[in-house]
Amino acid sequence: MRYLIGIDKGTTMVKSVVFDEAGRAVGSAEERVAILSPRPGWHEEDPDASWQACCRTIRGAMADAGISGDQIAGVGIAAHMGGAWIIDGEGRPVRNAICWPDERAQSLLTRLEGRGALDEVFAISGNGLMPGITLMILAWLNANEPEIRNRATAVLCAKDYLRFRLTGVIATDPSDVSFVPGDIDARTHSDRLMTLLGAEGWNAMMPDILPSGAVAGEVTAKAAAETGLAPGTLVITGCGDAVANVVGAGRSRPGEAITVLGTSCLNSLIIDRPGREPAGLGFLFAMPDENYLRILPNTSGTITMDWFLDHFGGIRDTKGKWDFPAMERRVAATPRGADGVLLLPYVNTAGVLAPFYDPRARGSFFGMSNQTTRDHLMRAVYEALAFATRDCLAAMPGAIDVLTLTGGGARSAFWSQMFADVCRIPIEICTAEQTGATGVALMAGVAAGIWPDLATAQKATLSISARFEPDPAASAEYDDWYGLYRDLRNVYRGFSESRSQLLEEVRP
Repeated sequence: MRYLIGIDKGTTMVKSVVFDEAGRAVGSAEERVAILSPRPGWHEEDPDASWQACCRTIRGAMADAGISGDQIAGVGIAAHMGGAWIIDGEGRPVRNAICWPDERAQSLLTRLEGRGALDEVFAISGNGLMPGITLMILAWLNANEPEIRNRATAVLCAKDYLRFRLTGVIATDPSDVSFVPGDIDARTHSDRLMTLLGAEGWNAMMPDILPSGAVAGEVTAKAAAETGLAPGTLVITGCGDAVANVVGAGRSRPGEAITVLGTSCLNSLIIDRPGREPAGLGFLFAMPDENYLRILPNTSGTITMDWFLDHFGGIRDTKGKWDFPAMERRVAATPRGADGVLLLPYVNTAGVLAPFYDPRARGSFFGMSNQTTRDHLMRAVYEALAFATRDCLAAMPGAIDVLTLTGGGARSAFWSQMFADVCRIPIEICTAEQTGATGVALMAGVAAGIWPDLATAQKATLSISARFEPDPAASAEYDDWYGLYRDLRNVYRGFSESRSQLLEEVRP
């Protein structure tokens, strides 16, 4: 039997998963990514350290599956999008990688907004801007570290860097180009956007664009020694994690909706043209099959849960890990609406990109008293992400009849039912748990000849494992709390600019 490896390099974790020819995950390994923050609001990685972590997960996944590298037919890589992984002529990183949650370019973005440039950016790319996208990072480097450009030969995204270390091939794919951002209609880089955003001089360093499922190269002898893969193993171009998750959830037809309940909560709708509704908000990404993915994201997805548990604690199991079933039993015993405590879950330093645009927005608990317990706060966290998803889905063009929920949060039946009740639509859970890794593994399987095309691969390997119908009584109760949630986010938006100005006065 032949096997496939899908690698999903996330913002906080890198995972490698081994799949058999039936699409079943038979081995996996993951490792936390070391995040560097040399200054407040900065989010960097040591590229070499992240590569070594990736190597260890590849070896670990094969060991878990009980197979050797020569049984792997193909490898696919997905990763978080945006940011900048810059290398020199020898293939060495010229500095730490800068990743998408980074906010160092916020002042540049504010000036662009003041000049009225965002409308043209959206018209070309279909994307709203955030400080951590590639061109904003390159503009910041031009202004603050100009020597970097003199040493650089290529600007890569995260998955492109890992694939470069595997194969020695410098390339990217249309999905990652979408978030650089590029020209979404032409599916290529945009010289106009580079000039408009202040990223002049980097044009020649943008990599060639290959189809997402194309064979980009083969595992080199050096990479084979580091990973345990066999030299010559084919590696596909891969794609950004937002697109890989949709493919791995078995969704490919226009009109299908998917929410990835991960670090960011990506609320997505597949469309057959590069539509830009609602104007000025969210993202528009190229998919492998010539369709497009319209995304209205809550940038603060499960990162909100991580933040709460890391700082305020929770129940742990005997191995010291978070005991989510035990915590959910306590949350379930707390009334809907958490006795009047609501959370605006805007804890990501990227701010809010949908259903309104405010990169300065930050989160806040509301309604606390001396009777408020940690269980109330915890329930407010769960409900906030469901409210934020409904908020984004309501702004999508067209009605959504059913929503596929994926990501780590989708493993919770309690949370999935809450999403159904809050959003008032059925929630479906697909069989694949690691949808990002699954998506690129299926594409690698097509390239290796295991399946004739992606649609066949999805049909042969993926199905729905659970479905949650909305409870009418719960939905009616949540409607009132959701109304208050929307009122709160509208009021708090007015404080974003004042807070930002005060911070600028006290920060050097």
